[in-house]
Amino acid sequence: MSSGIDTKHGKLLAEMVVPSSSWNVQPEKQDPFKSQEAALDYLNSNNEPLYLHVPFAQSDDYVRICVTSRGDDVVFMIKDINNGGEASLHYSHIKNLDSTIRTLVSECCDQKIKAL
Repeated sequence: MSSGIDTKHGKLLAEMVVPSSSWNVQPEKQDPFKSQEAALDYLNSNNEPLYLHVPFAQSDDYVRICVTSRGDDVVFMIKDINNGGEASLHYSHIKNLDSTIRTLVSECCDQKIKAL
């Protein structure tokens, strides 16, 4: 498995998540991207994993999901000793991101999340 994210996968993810009012996408040790242009600039020179911060419904807490690439799939991993799990999605089906993440969080954390 690759430990980074393919540029085209990262760009698709940024197109969907950056405009969100509740979800965030960011590199590991940086602030969330504020614009799609900032995400594209970063992705053009880096291929490290990205991280989604997805808030739980009716809570101030969130789940942190690592996003990498495996071939043509975008891979979402919750790396938690108690609530770990993984889901993947072919990049051409990225429009199903919301339902994929909802299912992953529900199965791994037994929580509901805020809408994208």
